[in-house]
Amino acid sequence: MKKTLIAIFASLLLITALAGCGNKQDDTDLNKALGNKEITVTPTKVTREKATSDRKAILKIVVQVKNNSKKAIGIGAGNFNLKDDDGKNYDNYGLKADSLGQELEAGKTVTGNIYYEIPADLEKGWMDYAASLGQEPAAEWLLAFPKK
Repeated sequence: MKKTLIAIFASLLLITALAGCGNKQDDTDLNKALGNKEITVTPTKVTREKATSDRKAILKIVVQVKNNSKKAIGIGAGNFNLKDDDGKNYDNYGLKADSLGQELEAGKTVTGNIYYEIPADLEKGWMDYAASLGQEPAAEWLLAFPKK
């Protein structure tokens, strides 16, 4: 009986260890809520869309934004920046009608999309949020980009 319990425990331990190693999303900040005292942002999904060139891709990052303050705050895709490990910045791809951009009432939460045009072979990047242009980022996330 004792040997059976040890074997079951060892099997469960091995399965748990292997399951933890198999998911690359665990190495990123996807679904991690960050921000400042006024705004909390959570990137919830990252997908790729086809661009006009095979060397480029359109990256779609879905974010959930919560206004923690007692007044309305403007939030848009322009509050976010994307860069790669070499520090190269990628511009917002603003040609989508469903891009994040609105006034968020006090205490409310909204889900929106942020788009970037990136090289097709880029696998990960750093997205940050700043309350306004020229300010230091209030939050930064490491995100992995799916192949398709």
